[in-house]
Amino acid sequence: MDDDTLLADLRRIAGRLDPVPADLLFSLSVTGFDIEVCRLVPQPPAAALAGVRGDEATTRATFESASLTIMVEWTPAAKGTVRLDGWLAPPSPCRIELRTVDGPQTMDTDEGGRFAAQRVTRGEVQIRVHPTTDQEADGAPTVVTPSFVV
Repeated sequence: MDDDTLLADLRRIAGRLDPVPADLLFSLSVTGFDIEVCRLVPQPPAAALAGVRGDEATTRATFESASLTIMVEWTPAAKGTVRLDGWLAPPSPCRIELRTVDGPQTMDTDEGGRFAAQRVTRGEVQIRVHPTTDQEADGAPTVVTPSFVV
């Protein structure tokens, strides 16, 4: 038996055991699918960065989508927090929303597409890049990273 036949049989049996009420009315409106999801870009091994200056405690990640690259780095700060710095490529003015374990933090990018959060509690973080009203009118989507741990 192929998959289509099996699924048709299951649908028929489920319809007999628990049919949809005839008087059930509902409407479904689908909106908000103007979101682009980034993917994490693999980082080079630490040995490849041996000649790079900087704090060994700094961690970096790069996320890419069809329209935007988001680069972030975080450095330990006081009392179980990190400082998170980020850059957008191409640079553009956007509203950044960090979804953190303590709730959302919002900030705007500067002209160079840079943003920073002084204190982010360690744990899962997700970045949402919201376009300006003008960019949205031109079809720019909200860009979202997968959750990552800082």
